[in-house]
Amino acid sequence: MNNKIKNIVLTGFRATGKSLIGRLLAQKLRYTFIDADILLCERLGAPIADIVAQHGWPFFRQAERQLLMEVPEMVQTVLATGGGAIEHQEEWLRIRNCCYVVWLDADAATIRQRMCNDPNTSGQRPALTGSSAHDEIEELLLRRAPLYSAGSHLRLDTVGKEPAALGESIIEQMRTV
Repeated sequence: MNNKIKNIVLTGFRATGKSLIGRLLAQKLRYTFIDADILLCERLGAPIADIVAQHGWPFFRQAERQLLMEVPEMVQTVLATGGGAIEHQEEWLRIRNCCYVVWLDADAATIRQRMCNDPNTSGQRPALTGSSAHDEIEELLLRRAPLYSAGSHLRLDTVGKEPAALGESIIEQMRTV
């Protein structure tokens, strides 16, 4: 593995497995695991849905931006970002230069199904656009897919794959960097 790479950053849309795979990967590598959304909730003192309801998305996105600015100083960390973190393009360029960035991808139908099966969806994943869940997923995937692609070193399709196997695949790919 390249000694320049200090951290692994997982990006991708909601419900693509960033937190689950991130925990497994950190455990395997003996790295620290950080779930950006959980850390932001701790820092801001409330669930994302409450933060957004009280202060709006711009307030949350600014806190998210601040966290991303801290990433280059982290060492031996696996960071699972929120799905929208990729939109902080200035910060993302710095992250991509010092971290191994992996885009965990899934199709819209799989994302919808995973979100429906997750009891935490309403508190952790509040609506972003005011559209129906179906339309919102389609709209945001269309907008973010080029950003995920350009901002990542590796893209992994998570549909129908075991999280542990995806973690192993990330480790294998990192060895070639």
